[in-house]
This record gives sequence, structure tokens and C-alpha cells, in this order.
Amino acid sequence: MKYVIFSLSLLFLLTSCNEKKDISNNFIDGDAPGIYNGMRIYMNKLGPSNRPVPVDTAIVMEEKFAFKDFENLTGPELRFITMDTGPQRFIFINDNSPLKMTVYQDSLAKSIVTGNKDNELLTAFKKEQLKQSKKATKLKKERTGAFRNGNQEEGSRITALWQTSEKDFLKMSTDMVTSNPNSMVSSIIIGDLMNSKLINPDKARELFDSLTKAGQQNPIAKSLEDMLLKYEVTGIGKKAPPFEGKTPDGKIMSLEDAMGKVTLIDFWASWCGPCRRENPNVVAAYKKYHAKGFNIMSVSLDRPNADAAWKAAIEKDQMTWSHISNLAYWNDPIARMYNVKGIPATFLIDENGVIIAKNLRGKALHDKLEEVL
Repeated sequence: MKYVIFSLSLLFLLTSCNEKKDISNNFIDGDAPGIYNGMRIYMNKLGPSNRPVPVDTAIVMEEKFAFKDFENLTGPELRFITMDTGPQRFIFINDNSPLKMTVYQDSLAKSIVTGNKDNELLTAFKKEQLKQSKKATKLKKERTGAFRNGNQEEGSRITALWQTSEKDFLKMSTDMVTSNPNSMVSSIIIGDLMNSKLINPDKARELFDSLTKAGQQNPIAKSLEDMLLKYEVTGIGKKAPPFEGKTPDGKIMSLEDAMGKVTLIDFWASWCGPCRRENPNVVAAYKKYHAKGFNIMSVSLDRPNADAAWKAAIEKDQMTWSHISNLAYWNDPIARMYNVKGIPATFLIDENGVIIAKNLRGKALHDKLEEVL
């Protein structure tokens, strides 16, 4: 079960109102209720590594502000508003249309923008997303209570409601994408659904390919396609990229050195709770299938200078197979090569190094090994 979140490092709510107001010749006319004179409001764009790059600054006077200059854009681009009061951001889409904006000092996320179709579409999606998030939070609390009280039947009923809710939200979201193939918002939605694991990369690629050529050319779409290409490098049926790293005793070992008839590439870390909880299952699979040709290459994402913790976890969890680590945390080059965004993450490869399954846990790992061995 998942909370639905807004991806691409821009997880902030965009809301809107339907009230129609006159818009002047400024790029943005803004209201700033309750904000004192002299407060600066900044418009930013995303630069390299998703760092904010200033575009323009407006100053509040008598609860009003304006960004006068239109940008010379060739297509829609993402922009966000910040203020001196804190790190909150308010996201909107600039397509050279004049806009009307209302910002709220205490909650920039609840600010309002009107004036172009893309912002109205994003508003509609974010409203549904917020409703789904609230519903998921409520159902999670109720389900936890039911299972804690030993009421398995009620817990299962709530789980079914949660699954139906996610299915309905997913249909609404994908319908929004297919109905708006030209819009930047469609790429935002696809990326969000994939990162929240409501769709897999294959479905994300299908939705992306349904966009028009224009819909695939905006900056968000290009970032999404780059992400999809990285996933596809390590997709099922692809050859696993080769790599090497240092073993616990300081020697260099490659993936090829560790390969058997079937090999599990296992990304984990000593600090990762879910990884450590899954390790006994992997240990059991190794004991059962190693003699039949099952090998494991574990790649640790432990932090720099955490070699003692890494080695201690290997010993404590009885992981008697091949291990390497760059002790580089999330900057690990192997994890980046395999587009690993969370751990545990696993890739099962055959004797030719072709990926035949991904992220098998629990009984699913044993079932797959039974099938291929």
C-alpha cells in the first residue's frame, strides 16, 4: 500500500479556484493577503541537479505583487515560487500565458494560480491526489487498528477497500494522461505514478509513447524519458551491466566472478531495516539452491567509513556468499548504473547474464528458483 506522492523532487500541492478575474498586461498579477510590505517573492526554475535558479523577484506592496516580464519560451516550463519566510514552494507551469496568482504566507502549497489550461489540469490532478492521500491515511490507520485487535476479517476488508481506492485513482490518472497527450502535466502524472509504484516502468513507457511528439518535447517529458531509458537498461530480457567492487577483505571482484547458473544481484545495506528483515529469506534460498547453481552477489550501499558495520551485518545475518561495496551510500556507481532508487532491490540473471526477474522477495524468490533450477 502506498501513499501517493508528487515525484521529480517537487512534492508540493497545487490548488486552484474557478473564480474568473481580469488579468493585466503583466506576466503575473498577484495577491498576497496578510503579507507585509517589502516581502520578496521569488520565481525560480530548475537548474542542474534540480537546484533552483532565480528567474525574477517581486516585492509585496499593499498585499499586491507582480512579475511584469514575460519569458521568451519556446514551450511550457515548470516554475516555482518561494518566499523569504521558509523553504516551501508553490509550483506552476509557465507557457507564456498571463496568470493570476494568490499566495499564502503560512502555506505556499495552498496558493492559487489561474490563466492557462496546464495549470488547471495540474490543479485537477493534485486535488484528486490529495483526496487519495487522505483516504489512504485513514484506511491505513483503520487497518492497523483492526490487525492490532486481532480482527483479521476487518483488516482484510479494509485492505480490499484500499486496493479499490488505488485502482480508481490509477484509472482517473491514466485517463487524464490519455485525454491530454499534448500537456506537460501528463508527463508529471506518469512520473508520479511510476515513482509511487502504482505503475511499473513498462506501463509508464506505454503511457509515455501515447503522448504526441509535442507532449514528449517539454523539459519534464525529456527528464521522464531519461528515467525510463535508465530503467530499460536493466529491464527483464536485457543483459545485466557488468561491474566490480571491493570485497570485505579488500580484493576486487566482478559480477562475472560471482556468477552461477542463476545469480541474484542483491542491493542492500547494513542500515536498511527491510533489507535485514529479508536477509533470512535469502539465506534460506541460498542454502536450498546453491548446490543446484544458485549464486548471489550482494552490493552494499553502506555509508563511507562504515566498513565495520557492513562486515558485522554480513556475519550476523550469515550471508555466506559474494559481497562488494564502494561504501558510497546513494552515490554508489553500481546502484546508479542499475537505476536503484530504493533497497532492497534485486535482479535475477541467468548463466548468460540476462535479467530474468526483478525484486523477488519472500516466497516469490523461492518459486522462481524452483522454476528455473
